[in-house]
Amino acid sequence: MRPLSLEVQGFTAFRQHTTLDFSDLELFALVGPTGSGKSSLLDAVTFALYGNTPRLGSTGLDALISQGERGLSVSLTFEVGGETYRVARSKGRRQAENEVRLERREEDRWINLSDGGTRAVNDRIQRAVGLDFKTFARSVLLPQGEFSRLLHGTGRERQALLGELMGLEHVKAMHTFAGDRAREFKHTLGSLHALLDGEYAGVTLEAVKALRSEREAVDAEAERLSETRESLQGQVNRLRALEGVWTAHQDTARRLTTLEARAAGVREGASRATRARRVAGVLPLLDAAERARIASAREAGEAQRTAEAEALARQAVEAATVTLEAAREAEARIPDLEAREGTLREAEADAARLKRAGGTPQTTHASPLPWDEDAHHAAREAGQKLDRLRQERIQLEAQKSALEAGRERQKTELDQLAALKLEQQRVEREGKSAKTDFDRAQADLQAARLEAGLSAYRAHLHVGDPCPLCEQTVRALPQASGVDLAALETQVSARQGTLENRRLRYKEIGLELGNLNKSTEARTAELADWEAALTQREHDLKQLEAHITGDPHDLVLRLLAGLAKQVRAAGSDPARERQKLLTEVKALRTRLTEAQAALARAQSAHAAAQASLTSARNAAGGRAREAQEAQAALDTALASLGLDAAQARSAALPEADIAALEQAARTHAAQVEQLRAQLAELERQLGLEPFDPAGLRQAERDLIATDAALSGARERAGSLAEQERSARERLKRKAEIEEQAKGLAATLDTWQTLTNTLRANEFQQYLLAEVEARLLTGAGALLYDISDGRYRLALEGGEYVVQDLWNAGETRAVKTLSGGETFLASLSLAIALSDYLAGNKILGALFLDEGFGTLDPQALEAVAGALENLRTQGRMVGVVTHVESLSERLPSRLIVTKSVAGSSVQRLDG
Repeated sequence: MRPLSLEVQGFTAFRQHTTLDFSDLELFALVGPTGSGKSSLLDAVTFALYGNTPRLGSTGLDALISQGERGLSVSLTFEVGGETYRVARSKGRRQAENEVRLERREEDRWINLSDGGTRAVNDRIQRAVGLDFKTFARSVLLPQGEFSRLLHGTGRERQALLGELMGLEHVKAMHTFAGDRAREFKHTLGSLHALLDGEYAGVTLEAVKALRSEREAVDAEAERLSETRESLQGQVNRLRALEGVWTAHQDTARRLTTLEARAAGVREGASRATRARRVAGVLPLLDAAERARIASAREAGEAQRTAEAEALARQAVEAATVTLEAAREAEARIPDLEAREGTLREAEADAARLKRAGGTPQTTHASPLPWDEDAHHAAREAGQKLDRLRQERIQLEAQKSALEAGRERQKTELDQLAALKLEQQRVEREGKSAKTDFDRAQADLQAARLEAGLSAYRAHLHVGDPCPLCEQTVRALPQASGVDLAALETQVSARQGTLENRRLRYKEIGLELGNLNKSTEARTAELADWEAALTQREHDLKQLEAHITGDPHDLVLRLLAGLAKQVRAAGSDPARERQKLLTEVKALRTRLTEAQAALARAQSAHAAAQASLTSARNAAGGRAREAQEAQAALDTALASLGLDAAQARSAALPEADIAALEQAARTHAAQVEQLRAQLAELERQLGLEPFDPAGLRQAERDLIATDAALSGARERAGSLAEQERSARERLKRKAEIEEQAKGLAATLDTWQTLTNTLRANEFQQYLLAEVEARLLTGAGALLYDISDGRYRLALEGGEYVVQDLWNAGETRAVKTLSGGETFLASLSLAIALSDYLAGNKILGALFLDEGFGTLDPQALEAVAGALENLRTQGRMVGVVTHVESLSERLPSRLIVTKSVAGSSVQRLDG
């Protein structure tokens, strides 16, 4: 992972927005005075990636927010594996103000990867970086001063420090996990043995064979009943077919009688259709004469209405002419009104300025001040800030009350937790008692079933005859069973239900306890964070309130009173008076325009009314002639038939009714002929064989009885088959459980052996020895490079030594090294451990935060030379220091300065 750019705002000392560009940096110094914020920039990197910092962890992060600010924001752009990512994280003093966003760059746009909530985004960031928080902090941000301890410590101290730096606490976690797994497998193996000794104790191959013999006997009886049913079914089918022919014959005879009764009505309808056909030709003439008369009357009325409309349009033209003359006379007043409007414009500007400032012409004060817009703006800003602080104070008090309420809720939850634990213990005792009762009732039921099974064969046994099962001679009959199996089964079911109820309740309580434990732990942490946040807010409020002096609200009122005094001198409301003048001018011009438009419309409407009147009169004359011609044609047609108009209309029918009556006559004749033919055919099918419905009913009853007996036999056979199948499955399951128990025993031995192996301290010591050997190899090679080929690290007699290759390879203890030489050896160890912790992840950045200020000038010269010789191997290396002479020896410098407004960063190259 290589950082490309970092942006911070409101983060510790960096109150203002600050941007750092790492894209072209390799070896550089991060330099500045103590407390300027150098280490805060490293905290900003880890906060952006993980939401944590090495110094604060994941709690108390409100301390990162700049004093007096409401929140912070950090954005880090980095490159890893050829991909470019950007993560932005913001934090406020309330949980709801926290936000994290991850994006990946593809071509020229950013792709959002922030769906799924904060937890999912944090997981994606960790997968992209390839390191978790602890490994990142140990391998990228080298801890200050730890490696000099590693260099000078004893063997035991070195191993303890290496274990702490490398996080080998996971070995202890492995031992704990192995022990938990061993106990889990031991418990499961015990449960399987208990299951075999209890529930599967009576499952044997002999019981399965007995069920199979009984099932075969019932199958034979079902086969006999099936043959009887087939014979009865054939007889019923033959009688039902004969019944169908007989029923059809009766139905056809009834339908024929009904049709013959309707014959007279059908003939009357045919006669009506004939009369209607005779007068059908004169009906269109009747309708045409009526339509022509109605149209003539309508056109005459339209001509009268058009004449009235023309008279009204003529009157409207005259009225519009009078209105236009009056509007032209009123237009002459406009120049005087516009002159008065200009006089009021200046007064309106002052009134508008007063309104924007929040005042009115009636605003007064005992000590008004001359208007100053800048002074007014500053005072209003101060007043708004004071109001916000007062509101914040009210909210803070409300939050304190809410905190007390949260503590009361936590106390209630703790009481509920204790009550649930007591109930769980009671349910566990009741469950054990219910299990004992259920096992006893199940054993009684098994014994009763065995006794009832033997008694069931008593009716098939005869003294002196062979037994149908064992084929031995029967010497004596078994006693009849007097056991009530139903009562025993009911008892077993009831006790099983009680047991299951207790088991279910025990699980429910367990889930409730788990959830309640989590909620109480979470609430405890939440209340602690809440209380810390309220304390910080109280401190911030007091500091902000101290910055505001005087009464800014009174100063605002005095300035507004001075401006209102100027406005009142120009009149009560100049803006309204000017607006009235403008409205009046506009109304006069609008009135003239509307009068001209109204006259034009009236003249156009009058011309249209005259044209419509001429057209309506011509149409009325034409319609009158058409009505006279239609009446003459009707009179001629009625005279030829010898009928008047009323007689012709009474005899007429619609064409659809005439066709329907004619079709009904034809259909009736066809249906009568068809039913007579069907009746003859059904009589032929019945022949001489009589049909008796009672015989069919008896055959159906016999079939139903046989079906019931067959169903009972099949149900019994099915029940026996299911019992046999269940018995075979239980037998198979018993074998599987025995095999599973055997495998679990072997697995338990493996996990128990692993637990015993990890318990010993030799395993961790072996790991640390291997790590220490690899560290010395890597650190020795690096020390050789940065010391111009003079020194190498080695291990002699359990202690660290250096080989002086410029002095024939002489070795000496590291405790004899000078300050500069000690730094070189510590730096070598730090970089070697960083590479080892990163594993196969290529680190694109490394930050050294060592105490250079404690070195003398000669040692500083050695350190500067070593850093100049340090090969970055393509990664970015940053050295955090406040020593100017050391930073000047490096190619680039990021200079951090602090001021009252907050810290800032400036880059210098060369």
